[in-house]
Amino acid sequence: MSTSSPSTRLGTALRKLLTVLCGIALFLVVVGFLGVWALGRFSPKLLDTSLATKSGAHLAVDSNDTNLFAGRIAYEGLTITNPTRWTEKGFLKIRRLVVDFDLLTFFEGGSQTVNTAELDIEHLTIVGKADFLADNNAKDIINGLKVAPSAGTPRPAPGPPGTKQPFLIKYLRIRVDRITVISGDGTNQRKVVLDQPFGYVFEARDITERNFDEKVSRPMGTKAVQTAAQRQPELLLDLARERVRKSITEKLLGEK
Repeated sequence: MSTSSPSTRLGTALRKLLTVLCGIALFLVVVGFLGVWALGRFSPKLLDTSLATKSGAHLAVDSNDTNLFAGRIAYEGLTITNPTRWTEKGFLKIRRLVVDFDLLTFFEGGSQTVNTAELDIEHLTIVGKADFLADNNAKDIINGLKVAPSAGTPRPAPGPPGTKQPFLIKYLRIRVDRITVISGDGTNQRKVVLDQPFGYVFEARDITERNFDEKVSRPMGTKAVQTAAQRQPELLLDLARERVRKSITEKLLGEK
């Protein structure tokens, strides 16, 4: 039976980590868009209330230049703190989040069109327990940002089971300047796995519900791995060693 090589383990661990990072970036674009669409001009305050109630985290915006009538969502200086169960305070600092969309397409019942979606992240901090890929602050934040629909919130017309809402994003750009990853938060095993400028930029055009994996999910992960390899090759070795140590420990504990 063949065993996984160190390079294979390395690629698997790194891809999992960077999938979390990239997923957060894309999720914030979607949440920013849907949150403002459903809740209007005061969405930052309402999203802050949702986060505080569900996790103890907080969201604040320095400038909100949103204009739904013009089909524009625009935040500057957006910050999100960590939920209360984490000792590390900061989670996310965003310089700019802008979404320009075609307002009429959201009333016509067909494909919803976003002309541009741009997210510029200044600093992203991932904090986790011993296994930071499985238990981390990002998952808490995502759960806290999920706004439960109320009786007064408009809902899309139901479609057949498994049907995806058709959409078109003509241009998507995501930038991540700095990333910090901390494992063992709140314990004696606390370790800064990564803390340095990342310089990650991802762009895609003409994204739909049909080609999303092909144009966004897979290429985002691939480019993130390439960027990490170019900017901090020692991170690859660290992640590989962590993965190997964990694998050996699991095997030893599993032996009777």
